[in-house]
Amino acid sequence: MSDEADRADALRALRSLEAAQERVNRNAKRETEEAKGKLVMELLPVLDNLDRTITASREHRGDPALLEGVRMVRAQLESVLKRYGVETIDAAGARFDPMIHEAIGLHPVADPMANGFVVQQYEPGYAFNGKLLRPAKVLVGKYTAPPHRMPGPYWH
Repeated sequence: MSDEADRADALRALRSLEAAQERVNRNAKRETEEAKGKLVMELLPVLDNLDRTITASREHRGDPALLEGVRMVRAQLESVLKRYGVETIDAAGARFDPMIHEAIGLHPVADPMANGFVVQQYEPGYAFNGKLLRPAKVLVGKYTAPPHRMPGPYWH
C-alpha cells in the first residue's frame, strides 16, 4: 500500500509541477507581449514624426535626396514594426467605425453616399496582436442637403 501511496504522491507532484510550468510559460509569454507592446507604443510617435517630416519636406520642396532618405528610414521602421506584429489601420475612404477610428471633426459632404465615411485621415491607427493600440485620427463626412430654393413669385 505504501508503494501505491508513494506513486500517487509522485504523480500528484508531477502534475503540480507541470501545471506550475505551464503557468510560468503563460506569464512569461504575456510579459513578453506586454514589453513588445510598450516598445511599439514608444516607436509610433517616431513613425508619426517621420510622416510629418516627409509631408513638410514635400510642401516646402525640400532636398529630394534628403526626402528619399527619410522615406527609406520610415519604410525600414515600418517593416520592423510589421515583423513584430503591428498592423496599420488605414482609414482613408472607409466607413467610420468608432472601434478603430477617432473622429477629430466632421466635414460637410454633398453626396449622401459619403455620409459617415472617412474623408481625410490625419494619423493612421495601429493594432498589435489583434488589439487596438491607437485609433486612426480621421475627419468624417457629414451629409448636408443643398439649400432648398423656394420657387420664385408667380405673376398671374
